[in-house]
Amino acid sequence: MSAQLDGEDLPLGPPRRRALLALLLIRLGRVVPTELLIEELWQEDPPRHPVATLQSHLSHLRRVLAPAAGQGASSVLRYQAPGYVLQLAPEQVDAYRFEQMVTEGRQSLDRRDPRGARDRLTEALELWQGSPYTEFGAQPPLSDETARLEQVRLSALEACAEARLTLGAFEEVAAELGLEVRHHPTRERLVGHLMTALSRLGRQAEALEVYERTRSHLVEEFGVDTAAELQRVHTAILRQELDNCGPVSGAALAAPPAASPTAPAQAGQPPRTQEVVAPPVRDTGAESADRSTAVTRPARRTRAAGPRRIRGADRDTPVRTAPFPDDGPGAEDTTAPWPFIGRDQELHRLVTAAAGAATGEGHVACVLGPAGVGKTRLLMELAPALEGGGDAPEVVWSHCFPGEGVPPYWLWTQVLRRLGSTRPDAFRSATAPFGALLAPLMPEQSAGSGGQDHDDDWAQARFLTHDAVCEVLLTLAAERPLVLLLEDLHWADAASLDLLRLLGTRRQGQRISIVLTARDFEGDSDATIRRILAEVLRSPRTESLRLGGLPRSAVATLVEARAGRGVGDDVIEVLHERSKGNPYFVMQLLSLLGDVRRLHDADATDVLLAQIPTGVREALRQRFAGLPEPALRVLRLCAVIGTEIDTDLLHRTAAEDEPVAPALETAIRAGLLGEDPHHPGRLHFVHALVRETLVDVLARNERQQLHARVAGALCERGGQVGDDEYERLAHHTWHAQDALPARRALPRLLRAAEQAEQQLAYEKVETWLRRAVHLAGLLPRDDASARSLEQRLYVQLGQLLATVRGYGDAEAEAALSRGRALGAVTHAPEDPSVLWALCAAFLVTGRYDESGRFSRLLRDIGSRTRHPVAQLGAAYGKGVALHVRGRLPEALAELERSVGLADRFAREGRSLARTFQHDPRVSCRSYDAFTHWILGDRETALGRRRQLQALTAYESRPSDRCFALYVDAVLAAWEGDPDTARASGAEGARVAEEHGLLYWKAMLRLTEGWSLTHLGDDEAGLDLMHTSIAELRPSRSHLRLPLHLGLLAQAQHHAGRRDDATATLRKMLAVIEHRRELVYLHPALPATTLLHDLLGRHVTETLLSG
Repeated sequence: MSAQLDGEDLPLGPPRRRALLALLLIRLGRVVPTELLIEELWQEDPPRHPVATLQSHLSHLRRVLAPAAGQGASSVLRYQAPGYVLQLAPEQVDAYRFEQMVTEGRQSLDRRDPRGARDRLTEALELWQGSPYTEFGAQPPLSDETARLEQVRLSALEACAEARLTLGAFEEVAAELGLEVRHHPTRERLVGHLMTALSRLGRQAEALEVYERTRSHLVEEFGVDTAAELQRVHTAILRQELDNCGPVSGAALAAPPAASPTAPAQAGQPPRTQEVVAPPVRDTGAESADRSTAVTRPARRTRAAGPRRIRGADRDTPVRTAPFPDDGPGAEDTTAPWPFIGRDQELHRLVTAAAGAATGEGHVACVLGPAGVGKTRLLMELAPALEGGGDAPEVVWSHCFPGEGVPPYWLWTQVLRRLGSTRPDAFRSATAPFGALLAPLMPEQSAGSGGQDHDDDWAQARFLTHDAVCEVLLTLAAERPLVLLLEDLHWADAASLDLLRLLGTRRQGQRISIVLTARDFEGDSDATIRRILAEVLRSPRTESLRLGGLPRSAVATLVEARAGRGVGDDVIEVLHERSKGNPYFVMQLLSLLGDVRRLHDADATDVLLAQIPTGVREALRQRFAGLPEPALRVLRLCAVIGTEIDTDLLHRTAAEDEPVAPALETAIRAGLLGEDPHHPGRLHFVHALVRETLVDVLARNERQQLHARVAGALCERGGQVGDDEYERLAHHTWHAQDALPARRALPRLLRAAEQAEQQLAYEKVETWLRRAVHLAGLLPRDDASARSLEQRLYVQLGQLLATVRGYGDAEAEAALSRGRALGAVTHAPEDPSVLWALCAAFLVTGRYDESGRFSRLLRDIGSRTRHPVAQLGAAYGKGVALHVRGRLPEALAELERSVGLADRFAREGRSLARTFQHDPRVSCRSYDAFTHWILGDRETALGRRRQLQALTAYESRPSDRCFALYVDAVLAAWEGDPDTARASGAEGARVAEEHGLLYWKAMLRLTEGWSLTHLGDDEAGLDLMHTSIAELRPSRSHLRLPLHLGLLAQAQHHAGRRDDATATLRKMLAVIEHRRELVYLHPALPATTLLHDLLGRHVTETLLSG
């Protein structure tokens, strides 16, 4: 990327600064938030002072770009809350100009002006000298923009080729698109244009080869056929009817052939008119794009004046893109580019083997592997590695196809037609002696050939035909070496396989190599294919490669190529585990996200785990169709059992007449199941997607019955269920649902929840409790024991949610309230832990009067029963409420009592941390420290701060450590100590982020923002504080809102933003008045002093007197 003024390059500075300019440039005219720029520039490794560093880079860029604004004008790069904006005219940016020219060219084509379209699109393409932004591979938005602009270029190339075809410039189109189609085999419009140009030039065989290569690639790599429009072009070429078929267009994928207004052209000659050959039906991708985003399209580079060009890296790096029927300039290709990776060793072996044809030491190589593993892609890399000048071999592709109507010898017919096209004279000479013997492969050769009729001896006639084909190939190979790439041999007919066997024998010492591909299971299961391959590969100079899945590192590289850097390790792990490294499965999994940029989202893993991609499902169903039905029934039962199959459990679960052992053997040979070498009697599914697809095809009732059978077998095995199998039993019990009564199922689910809680696996506990609540609701309503169980389950669920999400969580409060209500129905005594949880929920959400009622209930229970939760909860809850109301001496008495109780219970070994969510010694000391400080007892407050640090310094809960650091940061802020506030706030935020404590992270970053502002970084500090307050809103945490608003007002005033500070203080007053949180008007607080200065003392006096 470069910027120029009057033809001179401007000094943009180091790579990070250049990347910053690029990030602003791709959002031209739009405000980019400061936080987003920091995240995109440094990702997970920001500098110590990211905002200050960012501002330094921006300052340099402002100075460099200042001349672009003109004398006396404001800077083109300026701050506008909440971030920065780059204001340039679109015509000052190359990429915008490029896209505008592409759009204008396409519009000319729509208006049936092919000359105008060709000229404008050619001018646009001449601007392109390489892929933009390639120097910024570490920034995902810029990598995405590189890919998007490449799609714009390809769209322009397609439209320009369409215009040139209309004008009869077939040589230009054929010359320009040959390499592009090699690099982009899934751009079907490019393929169609190339086929049309080749056919117009009389090179029909080459056009048909391009089609077969494209179709094979789409089937092998993506599991789809060519689009209807490309099929129409193919059919037209076969029928010599291309004059009725206009240039391939993007929207009319199934449009009927348009009538030609001109007479048919002779082979190799342009049409007799230079007007439109057929009215092209075009897509409107560019024009239908959202105009509101037009000015925000990313740019390649910027400069203020002078001629503009796009510069970049070499664009000839081969990539493969997936087919999209309507590729406008703005269309995003969600499957490209995919680099060739993880197969270098295999490619080297193939190149070495195939290249032997040049010296008369031709090899036969066979590439085996499941569908989608990359066999065709490997050959696509092999072909250009072999082709070249001099004595390089000629590479000839051929493919087998499934289905009805494919004639015998189709595999070899393609080879002969190709050679007849590329070497017409030599081919005629080589085939002349054989006449009608070649008729089964090339009917067009039989007329007048004078060959003998061998119908009286069919076997001999067939052998002589095979021998004739071998002679033709060997004769041509003697003139120039041949490498035959024969794909999808598992679909080959018997005649083609017999011919291959003979050629495999005849090619010894000849200048011909053969590379075969086949799916391993289909090849292994078909006796004819297995026999032929064994015979061919038994001879000297043979090579056999079996492709497996790519390693995890290769999958990570594939993902990075599409989504940019920074995709989480957990996402890569899920992609690799579910696909087992199959590139096609990886691509299909990514399609679930819609936009691959969603791989960076927090829920990416959930999306990838939630569904089976349609392409994968269909590919696997085709694979299952080849299995015997008894084997398929057993395999479905294995799928219900799980990813790992205990064969003893399988035998216990299967019906007596099920052929378990033969079925397992079939599944293992098919590559669907694998054996565990470390655990005899245990199998596993090779792909999780295989198992999920098998389960998916089962009817709901059948699936439930199978789960019930598995659960029954688990219970019956050995007379009891081991601890390690409770979760497994609960899983099958839950999924049996209607097949098992709720009362029988509930104990299994509760035992699994108990076990998960012992392992601190809270997500699993929540899952089992929710399911148990559901089943309990199905029990008879008049059953008292059922209602008692339901009440207990709601309480457990509420306590768990409060522990995980915080007491302000609405669902936790609802579950606890529901449990308490059911307790009243069943006449159960009040549970102190439920009362405390509800008391805490009302405190956190600012409902202090309601929390007081629960405190009194707790005090009553504590006085009667001496229950520790009741005693401690009553004292702490009342102390916090009194503190907030501003009744500080009374609050201090209760809080001191709670500190004493917490210390005593800890000495007695009573752990109350689970009930209180924190270690109560920490939470009680927190408000005790606040109260001492406000009352002026700074020495005792300092002592409490030190105690909090000591209690949480080692082996404490992360939430306790965050609480202690928050108290330290707040008190430091009140004392005007920004260094300590920053240190504690930043450390606490780090701990909170590390453990996913978003509530604490927001509160601690707020104190960090206060300190940054007071240390001179006003913009970053205030931005951090605003963000933190916004993040706290969903948690319903109102308890400390006035405290936080007071800190914000201080920071705003310190930054010289008096009006903002005044507005914040007015908001603080409104909150205090609404909830009567009078402690935050105490004169000892700095915010109160500021309030008096800006609004006058009468404001607080009026509020306090009211």
